[in-house]
Parts: sequence; structure tokens; C-alpha cells
Amino acid sequence: MLKDIINITIKKLIPLTICGALISCSNSIELAKTKSTSSNQAEKPNIIVVFTDDQGYADLSSYGADKIKTPNLDKFAQTGLRFTDFYVASSVCSASRAALLTGKLPKNNGVTGVYFPDAMGMKPEQITLAEMLKPAGYRTAAIGKWHLGDLKTTLPTAQGFDYYYGIPYSNDMYIGYKHEFAEQVKFNQGYSLEKARADQAFVQQAGKKRNLIRQKGLRDLVPIFEGDKIVEYPAEQSTLTKRYFEKAIEFIDSSSEPFFVYLTPAMPHVPLFASEEFRGKSAGGLYGDTVEEIDHYFGKLIHHLKQTKQLDNTLIVFSSDNGPWLGYGSHAGSAKPFSYGKFTNYEGGIRVPGIMSMPSKIKANQVTGHITSTIDLAPTILQLAGIDSAQYQLDGTSLVPLFDLKQANQPIVFLSYQDEIAGVRYQNWKYIKKGMNNVGKSGRVEDNATDLLFDLSQDPTESTNLIEKYPYIKHRLDVLIDEKQN
Repeated sequence: MLKDIINITIKKLIPLTICGALISCSNSIELAKTKSTSSNQAEKPNIIVVFTDDQGYADLSSYGADKIKTPNLDKFAQTGLRFTDFYVASSVCSASRAALLTGKLPKNNGVTGVYFPDAMGMKPEQITLAEMLKPAGYRTAAIGKWHLGDLKTTLPTAQGFDYYYGIPYSNDMYIGYKHEFAEQVKFNQGYSLEKARADQAFVQQAGKKRNLIRQKGLRDLVPIFEGDKIVEYPAEQSTLTKRYFEKAIEFIDSSSEPFFVYLTPAMPHVPLFASEEFRGKSAGGLYGDTVEEIDHYFGKLIHHLKQTKQLDNTLIVFSSDNGPWLGYGSHAGSAKPFSYGKFTNYEGGIRVPGIMSMPSKIKANQVTGHITSTIDLAPTILQLAGIDSAQYQLDGTSLVPLFDLKQANQPIVFLSYQDEIAGVRYQNWKYIKKGMNNVGKSGRVEDNATDLLFDLSQDPTESTNLIEKYPYIKHRLDVLIDEKQN
């Protein structure tokens, strides 16, 4: 145990370079011609977490979508465990992602909001799931949206990931003025290195006046990183979904050790982009096009794992970082039957699709109402990998007992508001403390003026506040919150 902790500390202090055994100096993955079947790989499971962006609870066919077709994800759900009560720790991007990767609530990992370009991001001393797995022999890759800092000290390659490829934040942002370009850069839309650096100079001058950046037309012009440098600018976003899944398959094929792939598509976050093959094909409009494209390439990934005989020994998790951004109308998803969406602690903001499959461990065709959170993923993965999670002081609990229909730990999910516990989901009750509903850009602002108590078994839309009717329930839940807060 002490050796593992020392290894992690050393990795925090020594900057990772992109010229190593995994990543060549030209920032490309060197594919292995054959796949090793070492005893180490046979003993330890491979891990893939697919974490989409702003995808609503009802944006998969298996969760009630009527206009969006997701046959591959529906089939995937039939091979394992589909959760009906699956939550994220926060209803905004950065905080949600940090919670998944650290296994800790926002108040304990220090990430409570959303980062913009040139942000220091999550503190380097926070230990990510990649860093927990590496001492056990795992190769690790982050592919897609990161959003936990875009400087060298906080990019994935400084947080335990051997390889990174993607946009380091949301696809509606802009280039950072501190970013460095790789020697070989692909420029699009008539750009050159000189013009790209002019964009950076303008961003530096604008500072936090993001309205100026928007007026300049730089919003949505985002860079693609490989390692810790820009390799494409502006990103050709219509090809992102395909490229992200292809990079994941390349990384898997290059791995002789057990692998952990954290795959985070840019879609269906706005602005929406679909490739020519999928544009205009979905009855759900452009939003549906992007989800159906994700479904298609997810199916390609599953097929590849099956063909290479790795599927049985691979835990695959599919979920979304928060609910739909409803302010974008037809360019947003749906959380039905739940109310509201992103930015709020209503069900529509924090309850998301959640599916797990691992044929060698998880019984097929399971649907469970066990209350679960993304902070439960880290202890689950560590248990499967044979790693003692106690050393990391995680907030979640392992879901492994659910894999063969055994009783798991007491289901309870804590809600967050900045660095505080905002409320709790316990059994059928949902409690949100006064002033902590994260109503932001959507939701009922007046609901921040009072404590909220809902019986989700009778009122899934959270329309009837029972706080005055059941004061003893409020007291009981306050005790749970106080214990967790302290």
C-alpha cells in the first residue's frame, strides 16, 4: 500500500511527456500487431467508461425515447445491468466529472462548478481513478472531453493517464492563450499558426470578458489536444464522435496490459455536430442525429471487443454527465418523466442513464431501482481490479454485490451545491435544503426560498412539496446530511 501511494506521489511531481513508450514523439499511438494474453491481463478486468455530455435520462430507447433510436445501447443494456435510479454528483460538467474520477463528492475533491480555458482546474493532489489503477499494471487513456483543467499540470497526462486525445473542455468554448502547439498541427477553416496565435492573443487581452470573445467569433472554435499540446485547430467537430471511438479502439489494440479507457464524447452538448452519414437521419432532429451516431460507434466498439475476445473480461459503463440543457429547445434532450434539467438538483438535472455490462461477472437482462451514483464507480472498479479502496477515502460504495443479484449496501445519494451537501435521495424520499437547488438557468427560482421534500414514488415530477406534512422525515434526512457534511 505504501509503495502504491509513493508511486502516485512521484507521478504528481514529475511531469509526463508525450514522447514515451505509449505515445510517439509525433503524438500517435503505435499499434501492436498482436494482442498479448498474459496472465496479468486474464486476472484483471479491462475497464471502459463512456460518459456523454448533457444527454437526458430519456434520450435512449431503453429509457423511453420515442424519436431517437439506439439499438446498440439497447442491446448492450440487455447484456447486463440497467439502472433506473442512477445519479451524478453534480448537475454541471466539471463537478460531475471530477466526482466520477475521484470517487468523491464535490465538497471533498474541490471541484464545485465549471472551468473555462486557461483554468488551473482540479488540484493536482486529487487522485484520479487512473492513478489508482496504474500501480496495479493498467494502461490508461482519456479520450474526448476532459474539463478538469487545460494547463499542463491538470491535463489528463498529469493526472495518471498515459494517453490523451480530445478537447480539454466543452465544445462551445474557445482556445486558451496558454496552450502550446505540437510540431505537426492540422489547421482548418483557413487557419495558420499565425492566425491561431492571434486568436490566443485576443483571448489573453479579453480576459474574463467572454462576451468579447463571443463577439469576435471565437466561441465554438476549440482545439484538439494529443498529449499536452494542440494537434488540430479549430476542431472539425462533425467527425469528433467517430474519431473518439476510433482512438479508443486503437488504444485498446496497442495494450498488452489491462486497460482503463475513459471515453467522453463531445455530443450531445451544444453546438451539435453530426457526420454526413448521420446528419438528417433521426426523427429526433439534429440532437437525435448526434445520439444515434454515438450509438452506432458504441456498437462498433462492442463488436471489436467481441471479435478480439476481450468483451467477457471488460467492464463497460455508459452514462451522462448531467441532464439536458433545456434552454436550447430542439437542440436539447429530454429527462421525461422528470422535471427540469441541467443546473438544477431536480431529478431532470441529476438522474441520468446508467448501464453496466461485463458478461463474465454481471448477469444479463437485469433492471434495478437500486439508488446509485457515479461516485460508486471508483470503489466498484477498484474491487474488480483487486485494489484496496480504503486508502483513498472514497465517498461511494461498491456495486459488485448487485452483479449477481445480491443485496448491496444501503442505497443513498447525496446532492451537492458548491462545497456543501445540498440534499439527499434516500429510499423514496428526495430532500433539497433551502437555497441549494442550483436553479441557475432553469427551474423554479422560488423553490430556493424553502426546504423541499418529495415522495418520488408518488410524485416523480417533484410537483408537491411535503416539507410541512412530514417534519420528522426532514429531521431524519438532516441528520444524514450533517453526518456526511462533517
